[in-house]
Amino acid sequence: MDAQPVFSIGPKAFILASDGAFTPFQPENDQVWELQMPQNEVYPFCLHTTYGLRCRSMCLFPVITIGNKHYHQASTFFRPPAVTQYLPDSITVQSSPDENCQLTFQAHIPAEDVTVGSVTFTNTSETLLSLTLDLAVILVSMPQGTAAYPDREGINQIISGHTKDLSPVLFMTGGPSAVSSPYPALSIPIHLTAGQSRKLTWALATKETREASLDAARKVAASPWQETVQKHAKFHAARTILVQTGNPDWDSTFTLAQTEAQRHWIGQPENQQSPFFLRSRLPDDAPNSITQQTRRDDLSLLETLHLKQVLLPTRPDQLSTILATFLTRQKEDGSIYSEGNSFAFSRPFHECPLLASLALKAFEIDGNSDRLSRTFPALCKSIEPWLPVENFAWEDTRQLQMDTGVFNFDIWEDTGHGLDIRTAKSPALLAMLLMEVTALARIASLIGEEAAAGKYQSLANQITHHIHQCWDERNNSFIYRDIESGLTPDRELFYPGRVQKELTISKAFLKPQRLQLHLFAADEHTRACIIRLKGTDPQGNPIEEVIKSRDLRWVLGKAHLTSHQLYQSIQSITFEGLQPEDRFVLETADFSQPDISCLLPLLTQSATPEMIESIIANPALMVENERFFGLAETWKGRHELPPALTVRINVLWNTLLIEGLLHSGQTELAADLFTHLMTTITAGLAHHDGFFPFYNKSDGLPAGNRNAIAGLAPLGLLLELAGIRILSPNRVILWGHFPFANPLKVHWQGLSIYKDSSLVKVIFPDGTNYTGTIEEPVVISAESDKR
Repeated sequence: MDAQPVFSIGPKAFILASDGAFTPFQPENDQVWELQMPQNEVYPFCLHTTYGLRCRSMCLFPVITIGNKHYHQASTFFRPPAVTQYLPDSITVQSSPDENCQLTFQAHIPAEDVTVGSVTFTNTSETLLSLTLDLAVILVSMPQGTAAYPDREGINQIISGHTKDLSPVLFMTGGPSAVSSPYPALSIPIHLTAGQSRKLTWALATKETREASLDAARKVAASPWQETVQKHAKFHAARTILVQTGNPDWDSTFTLAQTEAQRHWIGQPENQQSPFFLRSRLPDDAPNSITQQTRRDDLSLLETLHLKQVLLPTRPDQLSTILATFLTRQKEDGSIYSEGNSFAFSRPFHECPLLASLALKAFEIDGNSDRLSRTFPALCKSIEPWLPVENFAWEDTRQLQMDTGVFNFDIWEDTGHGLDIRTAKSPALLAMLLMEVTALARIASLIGEEAAAGKYQSLANQITHHIHQCWDERNNSFIYRDIESGLTPDRELFYPGRVQKELTISKAFLKPQRLQLHLFAADEHTRACIIRLKGTDPQGNPIEEVIKSRDLRWVLGKAHLTSHQLYQSIQSITFEGLQPEDRFVLETADFSQPDISCLLPLLTQSATPEMIESIIANPALMVENERFFGLAETWKGRHELPPALTVRINVLWNTLLIEGLLHSGQTELAADLFTHLMTTITAGLAHHDGFFPFYNKSDGLPAGNRNAIAGLAPLGLLLELAGIRILSPNRVILWGHFPFANPLKVHWQGLSIYKDSSLVKVIFPDGTNYTGTIEEPVVISAESDKR
């Protein structure tokens, strides 16, 4: 299986841009196109863009006329359009308008503002074939722009237009006529004898002036651009794993995910920056807007952990480059702050502690021990800001990259409960720290730092103890704990009322409690106010907490406050600066609400067998969620969920939890959840043309940014579930379990693997082969690798 799968009308997300592996990146003029296959009466397929919102719409499409019949609906084609090759910067579509005519359409983006391609017709009949090609353009420009129109320059007839500061020009070889009806198009009659083919080259350049665009279009049409496409195809084929799962939609999806990741890759950035991945690269990303300002190196470490699913083992160099860039951002104390924190009113927050774990994954593929030794001190330093572990919590909900699942800590939505996440001990954070120190211990052993290995192993034991303290028998899950008391006490106070100057409460608690105060302005305006809480601490000492205006963030007339102190009793509360019509609720903080991140300890193998059995038997997880679309971000804990809360399925966190279940020995359950997740992802591709980070729990509809890295299909997880780990084309690790009904075939650089529930076949590039059964993990190598 040397070629890509054919992408039919099923999963599709065909975005084209200049290839970051070969072309310098110019963000101010990054023109991104999308191949669309709509079910309409205008065109069978089209290339579409908005030039980064510099026009309302720009479409390029072919209309074929054979006899008296116009073929502008894909449904009327003898063989509907299908993508037969897709690269980050080029695409090939093949179809047959009728039984006698074969059409091949190619498009390639050699530079950010130039698109070139070809249209090839082949007569498959035994008689003369006469047809007409109209290569049409519909430009819906911005105000003061000009729609596409027939134009002429010397002997060349072209299509021109203007929108904002851009002047697109369409040029085609073969001497076409420029027509205006029914659409502005370059039209050419074609006559083919039996078996004959004809290829026409077209070019669409979009520069600031008509003259510059026409000059660029002529030059690129005369260039050997198809040789460039072949070179790029060979380059990416050597770095793409092809799978046959028995489900063609899955096969297409995994290939698309690998290609989509590379379209985000900026290998030649401006200003001597290090290469990086763009979080978003879509036709509507505007170059002169706030959106465009985030088109930089702002990928998080958590997203990088998910990106690893499609980077390894084929592109360890890219992963290593990303990790090296994170290390260049390291502060003196070892901290690495998120680059996605671009808003002036947001406090800075740390990247998730995942650097050493990812560095170890890269080493397992490329074996670069020199890099591992060189970066080890910095990797050790990166964990220091999180120690001692019992004193640290998340700083911001954005660190978790969830949507509605963290509603208990959210202050922005009506369903948000506003608990300060900095007061919550998180099982997910502890699990990540355990992964880090375990990776550091492993790295230390690999480079001969035995003392450091012992130190980090001891720290791993301590963190495991803290993780066990987060286990809750009532919820059959790991849950949040108060960062100071280590408890998750039941609610002992819920006190709503109208604001008064002073209220006497006189409530003693059975356990130390953190308090939450919710304020509701009658007119949705902010309030400059001072609030005082008086009570006693767990030792019985009197305490008074003063909250000033700068401590409150008002959102649509609401503000939430979490006390800094623990209270054994609350005596009174006083308000200054609020209106008599304003309302409040004073309650004890609820740390019991679980979310999907609370299950991350499964990935660290720190959960005991009894804990694992309780988790998989928890009806809130496995029955209420129904597993139709994947595990939900949150579920009912001790209290009901807010009625208006839209619960999401999170692809990134589902991937981590399925991997955790696999590592915990729950292979069948992991495969079941993976199957549901893949069904959801492929449906998003088929019906909404993209990978999405979130899907609704209720109906599976996608949410979040289209073609987000956090929504890519997890190819690495598929291989792990099948008991396959590829280290190189000449070396693989295989183990026994295989939970899928259909056999799996894997191909990469001459390596072929066949695996089903009872048999394994491996053929290496040098011809070395293995056939047999496998139970325990075993490394199998080619003869050339052994030498």
